[in-house]
Amino acid sequence: MKTNKIYNLILLILVSTSFIMCVEEGDFTIPESLGVEENEDVVKILDSIKSELLQDKKIKELKQLYITGNNPVEITSNIVVKGYVVSSDKSGNFYKEFYMQDTPENPTAGIKISLNLSNSYNKFNVGREIYIRLKGLYIGESNSGDGIITIGGKVKSTDATEVDNITVNQIPNHIYRSEITKEITPKVVDFASVNDSYIGTFITLENVFFEPNLLGKSYVDPKEDFDTQRKIQTCLGLGYDELLLETSSFSRFANETLPEKAGSINAIVSKDFGGNFIVLTLNDTNDVDMSDERCSPLPIEDFTTILLEENFDDQSGDISVTNWINYREVGTKSWRSYTDSYSQSKAARIGSSNSNDDSTITWLITDSFNLDTTSQEFLSFQTSNSFANGSELEVLISTDFDGDKNNINIGTWNILPAKIVSDGENFKNWVHSTYVDLSNYSGTAYIAFKYTGNGNVNFDGTYELDNVIINAK
Repeated sequence: MKTNKIYNLILLILVSTSFIMCVEEGDFTIPESLGVEENEDVVKILDSIKSELLQDKKIKELKQLYITGNNPVEITSNIVVKGYVVSSDKSGNFYKEFYMQDTPENPTAGIKISLNLSNSYNKFNVGREIYIRLKGLYIGESNSGDGIITIGGKVKSTDATEVDNITVNQIPNHIYRSEITKEITPKVVDFASVNDSYIGTFITLENVFFEPNLLGKSYVDPKEDFDTQRKIQTCLGLGYDELLLETSSFSRFANETLPEKAGSINAIVSKDFGGNFIVLTLNDTNDVDMSDERCSPLPIEDFTTILLEENFDDQSGDISVTNWINYREVGTKSWRSYTDSYSQSKAARIGSSNSNDDSTITWLITDSFNLDTTSQEFLSFQTSNSFANGSELEVLISTDFDGDKNNINIGTWNILPAKIVSDGENFKNWVHSTYVDLSNYSGTAYIAFKYTGNGNVNFDGTYELDNVIINAK
């Protein structure tokens, strides 16, 4: 009898020790299958939405509740948001977070969920449809000012401007899985058009490659302790464009060699730690398919016909280029001449700082040009900023605008996939737009630079514009 007691005690110690070691190492799995209780919870949420006890809010609407850089916003109303998980921490490239977007394909918005849970891929697997009851949670940024709007569980005790993780105890009361797991189809996006609106979504970039000086190197620089950013490039018309791929030193593929050829890459759009630059983040290297030959830009010497050119060097005061339109749709701020002390050059400038206007919408529209006399055309320009601060600059084209400023909003304006300076770019720098292909358009066309901002310090940034040119063949 005494021997049996000793044996049972030893067995209990061994089992307990084994359990503790597994928990400490994070080597546990959470079943993907739903229990009866979890199914019932989802049904209750759906019934409450139908009976209007809960308000169903879209991810895009939810993100509008928060202004970047501000203190987190506590959700006090009975609202719920639905999404589909697009990131996975299985490879170690994400940590205590996941991203979800509003639809399995062609998403319009994505958002980050910060939670105190490792190996969350076992429960919140890619494609899983989930519902988040938001009352008692917070919307903000986990790193203030980084531009990544996040759902968190509380305000950080060490920084009142940041959200902290949803705790393990909060998760069962706020995040609910449905039985549905959808296939996530990455959205094919033009390289130059990747911007903050894509943050949190799963996209595909085609005809890309790692810059030549990275040949033979790994995803993570062995000298880095945390994250490594590697440049990926593509050919855009008469030149190259580039973005950053960011990889954690803790990822399982950190030491894999970068592909030498070109192809496609599927990734979640995010930002670097400081929020200065757009970055792409992989779930794993299965989303990298590069087996094609690298491209080369078109020879610029074949594009000697200039359909439009303006550098604003002879401007002063409000911009008044012959046959151009400088139009205030809303507000009191116009495009004005600006002398950049670093480049020693004049440029056009717009910003709503100190305007006290509730809204600012101002257009700078070029003279018309004919796209039927040439076979291929490329628009390019440069932009800089002074604390863009959430204000927006868009570049658009119209082939049915009649040239009358009173009819601007009657015309059809299509957004062009041009690269615009980001909020975090150093104010001394000028960013090239890349070469925007206009060959899909015909007839008489106009290019518009449309600024949107207001008097709020978070949306009153300033943009500068220079060296607008259309090269054609």
